[in-house]
Amino acid sequence: MDANKRKTTQAVIKRTLDNLEKNRFKAVYVNTKEEALKLISTLIPEGSYTASGGSMTLVETGIMDYIKEHTDYHKEYMDAYAADYYLVSANAITEHGELYEVDGRSNRVSAMLFGPKNVIVVAGINKLVPNVRRAIERVKETAAPANSVRLGLSNPCTNTGHCASPSFNEEHICALGCASEGRICCSYTVFGPQRVPGRITVIIIGEDYGY
Repeated sequence: MDANKRKTTQAVIKRTLDNLEKNRFKAVYVNTKEEALKLISTLIPEGSYTASGGSMTLVETGIMDYIKEHTDYHKEYMDAYAADYYLVSANAITEHGELYEVDGRSNRVSAMLFGPKNVIVVAGINKLVPNVRRAIERVKETAAPANSVRLGLSNPCTNTGHCASPSFNEEHICALGCASEGRICCSYTVFGPQRVPGRITVIIIGEDYGY
């Protein structure tokens, strides 16, 4: 990344972090996955009850391996609600300090919304977007097709590389036209200002991870 692009990217990161804090998230920036892993090791005490949502970011950064080895990790969906620490990524994070999540089974968003004492969201800078509109488009154009391929699902986006309704539609933000039984875009959630300050920690890494 050249100096000019780095400067503009840093401005976006700062604006996002500031607005996340205003929305009562705890927001942290680290440069690399190694720094992220070190931070996780300080945030989560050894042996803590942990759970996670499906996340390529957690896998790619080594965080998933870490929590499985150093904590009391529970993989069953229903166990997540009692976790001391629930780890997950975001489909997108807006510069306004909002988290955007789209889920199939809804286990991921439901645990983020209520249950675990602490939620830790880990995301690369590729997940940063200007606003909710771009967050919606990002899922349709990038996240949903890639995850459908990863999971071996025969959704329309698996074959075409984009959502059945790829364009933003103010009257219908969902995957209009997708009747697949295996669709992964079933629940759409925007996390705005939080009632419990600091329950959700957002760690932004200065590299690209996940879809």
